[in-house]
Amino acid sequence: MSNTSAYPVRSLRQAGTALRARRTAQGMSQKQLGKITGTAQSTISDIENGVVAASLDVYLRLLEAMSAELSVSDRLSGRDIN
Repeated sequence: MSNTSAYPVRSLRQAGTALRARRTAQGMSQKQLGKITGTAQSTISDIENGVVAASLDVYLRLLEAMSAELSVSDRLSGRDIN
């Protein structure tokens, strides 16, 4: 499945929302993602709800299992650069 949606992540809650959006877009349950990555379903739920901070390693492992990656970009400032 090709999903090119980008989600701004500036908080734990936004990171969880982005993870959930990717997972649900792929029709994957938390339990399925947990089984693939060796992460407890309850932990995935906590991450998606922004209640717990996952280590970068865990977050990247979850993204990798969904054929996604983390990228960094400049914030849009709303100012004209010219």
